Amino acid sequence: MNSLRLPFLAALAFALVGAGCGSIDVSTGGNPERVLTGVVATGGGLPAGAEVVVRLISAPGAHEPQRTAGSDVPVMTRPASSAVERVLGEQAQTLTAGTMEPVPFRIEYTAEDAVLRRGLNLDVRVSFGGKLQYRTVNAHVVTLASSAFRQNVTVQAVAR
Repeated sequence: MNSLRLPFLAALAFALVGAGCGSIDVSTGGNPERVLTGVVATGGGLPAGAEVVVRLISAPGAHEPQRTAGSDVPVMTRPASSAVERVLGEQAQTLTAGTMEPVPFRIEYTAEDAVLRRGLNLDVRVSFGGKLQYRTVNAHVVTLASSAFRQNVTVQAVAR
């Protein structure tokens, strides 16, 4: 009986190890077509005709590591300030009526999980009377963990 047990256990262990290797996922992960929803709160009311612009921005260099010319080694410093931000999605709306409520937004965008792990920034600007009145002052970062949830963005009055 003991002589049959050892080959059986070895075959069982091989089958379990082989089954585990078959489930390794090497894809980039996640759905690259995404939707971000949320609201913009000003802390006060907005008049009719106010324009609310919400942009989802990736930081410079967030899509791939910077490399020096002729090298395969990534540079471990922050990108230069002259690097251009990339807008992944935007929603602009003009209010037809004044409101005291937060203004909802919905942005469709494309981003891989790796980009979201680094974080994206939400930039909000509210203009009326021909002038910028409110904007995001503190960074509002959207990550892979937070992107599925409604975003509550608070903007602050622009100092004049």
